[in-house]
Amino acid sequence: MTDPSEQHRDTDTESSGSWTPEVIDLLRDWQGRARRSSEEHYALATSLARSNIRFGIPVVALTTLVGTTVFASLQRSDVNSGFRIAVGMISVLAAVLASLQTFLRFGERAEKHRAAAERWASIRREIDTRLALSTRSNLGSLSDPQPILDRIRDKMDQTAQQSPELGETGWLRPQRRYPPWEGGAEPAESAQAPRS
Repeated sequence: MTDPSEQHRDTDTESSGSWTPEVIDLLRDWQGRARRSSEEHYALATSLARSNIRFGIPVVALTTLVGTTVFASLQRSDVNSGFRIAVGMISVLAAVLASLQTFLRFGERAEKHRAAAERWASIRREIDTRLALSTRSNLGSLSDPQPILDRIRDKMDQTAQQSPELGETGWLRPQRRYPPWEGGAEPAESAQAPRS
């Protein structure tokens, strides 16, 4: 005799656990979101790393110049007061640049965006694999997609929470390159996907 709860479980799996075209479409939507997030985080990481270099090189050059000039001026007593003022102003400029570089934390922020980009790329690769294994001809023979969808959605939610903000302009570039979805309206299922 079969247990009614097992029979009910089997019915639920058969009715709701199939790889329908809608499930594939949802995965493709999530794939696009993960791709856009990954690319934008990589772009911001690169931009922040460049800004770090743009601030860092002048700071090093100016502080070296000031240090050398101050050391040389100690050797001579007949240094022009205009020269001393110029060295003092360069020293102040170097201090301001170093303070801005520290305050804006370009390197730290670049690393956070790079880590977020890697997490989003990992999710995209997982979705790529799932989509590659689910061809239209074998949809009926695949296992229940719900645990896979739940796991991917949980990863996306967690990654979105851990990722630094992209800002409004951060979303404009990749959306122009990759339209978020086709058909004019976002699928209802994708509303569950995390914002990032």
